[in-house]
Amino acid sequence: MKRALPREALRAERAASSRMLRERESPPVGTRRSESTVHDSERVRRAVRRALRVAFWIWPAFTLVDVFMATVLYPAAPVWPCLVMRSIEQALAVAVYRLAGRPALSARVVLLAYDATFLTAAIFISLMAIQFGGLTSAYMHGLSIVVLLRTALVPAPFGKALLASAPMVLAFPAIMGAAAVFSPSIRASWLDATALLTAASDYIFVPASGVVGALSSHVVWAAQQQVYQARKLGRYRLEAPIGKGGMSEVWLAWDETLQRDVALKLLRTRDAPDPAVLKRFEQEAHAASKLSDPHTIRIFDFGASDDGIYYIAMEHLRGADLAAIVRRHGPMPVARALRFAVQACRSLIEAHEAGIIHRDIKPQNLFVTRVGDDHDFLKLLDFGVARMVEGGQDAELTNSGMLCGTPAYMAPEVCRGDRADARSDLYALGGTLYFLLTGELPFEGSSSGQLFVSHMTKAPHAPSARRGPVVPPAVDRLVLKCLAKDPRHRFQSARALCDAILPLVDESAWSAADAERFWIADRAEKLGQLEAPPGRLTPATGGSTRTASAR
Repeated sequence: MKRALPREALRAERAASSRMLRERESPPVGTRRSESTVHDSERVRRAVRRALRVAFWIWPAFTLVDVFMATVLYPAAPVWPCLVMRSIEQALAVAVYRLAGRPALSARVVLLAYDATFLTAAIFISLMAIQFGGLTSAYMHGLSIVVLLRTALVPAPFGKALLASAPMVLAFPAIMGAAAVFSPSIRASWLDATALLTAASDYIFVPASGVVGALSSHVVWAAQQQVYQARKLGRYRLEAPIGKGGMSEVWLAWDETLQRDVALKLLRTRDAPDPAVLKRFEQEAHAASKLSDPHTIRIFDFGASDDGIYYIAMEHLRGADLAAIVRRHGPMPVARALRFAVQACRSLIEAHEAGIIHRDIKPQNLFVTRVGDDHDFLKLLDFGVARMVEGGQDAELTNSGMLCGTPAYMAPEVCRGDRADARSDLYALGGTLYFLLTGELPFEGSSSGQLFVSHMTKAPHAPSARRGPVVPPAVDRLVLKCLAKDPRHRFQSARALCDAILPLVDESAWSAADAERFWIADRAEKLGQLEAPPGRLTPATGGSTRTASAR
């Protein structure tokens, strides 16, 4: 049963959508750590686990040295204390390795546990040295290996790395000093100038290992910092590329000031940007920033870095565009397609009333994401070729005389070279709705010229002629009116089109629960493809869920 959505309900829904969007974009302070802290913690955890993997092999291997010393050089010394200490240290290293794999732990806690592991190893080596030569024991060189591993394998500033090695470096003289109280032979070594000189000549390699390790640690740390800084743009930290267009590329970035993910659109130029291109880029930001409807992509910031890279920071969306959804799943249920058309109209109502003509309405620029409990929330993207009318004057974002838009959805008057107006956007939206209902374009052509001719001269088939009776006659009439050749025969405003669609929306035919089930099944299908054996993988046809990018 079909029914109209009252205007009061429409206003309430839009207010609720705006409220949900604000709540989504303004997380409570403290809900997420700063990006730099996350970066450092991840880096430290990886370095600690890498160092401990090396220690897993080296530490047990020296058990053979223990056995040799106890059986050949010092047969009176028992070997079991060494085996016990080796086992304790190995168990401690395994425990810290597992601890470092927990993302919830801070880098400080992981480093403290890591330092405790190596300090314990230094103490155990010093204790073993008591029974295997005392103050002049060859085990002193094993201590050099421990110090070098601790400092060199975890990148850090020189001073910090050197300070971390200090307790291990001091462990040997401290243990030998304490042992002199109980062992007459070690006490005699401390009082023997020759023994002290021999011990000092060997011990010098222990602090030297600390210095060499700290230098190596600092070199790697400095290189990492250079890479880290190179991926920053002002307050934005670049994370991963999302998409690329003719003159721009879009990155997922982290806003270190406001503590949130953003999509950062960068103007790609090798040298100084062309003034016309830069003006278009700036006006794109200006056009979208004037709009506040929740169904329009939100612009947060526009500017340039110190080295001249221009950027637009916009909200980061997770989901898929309408073209990807149709390519992956086929034509949509009529109710769902109409619901998306209503949301697109809401964005265009505000844009047109603000004097902004989008000029590139198409499925790829209509992005579906989740806002609150609404899994089918639509956002209009990419105002890169928009036309702004302010004070009766046009502000073109493209060169005068250029055809702007996508040929498959371009209105006939635009194909003829006339100026686009709000009704041109409605023609493109009608073509988009046609695609959602049928999975096909209103007109096919192997070239832009063929498409232009079709738009200007050919009458499109009704959606039901391609989809079947599942498309009601009223929906056929609505779509064909949007695709009228003469702009005067189309809907004259986005508000009029929205009012015409609302009575056709059958809410029971596509509910919020249906949308939720759709996206759960979509994610499960992708997960199944990723986990399938390589020989059974089926390549997606461009419908993979992704993050939004402005083209």
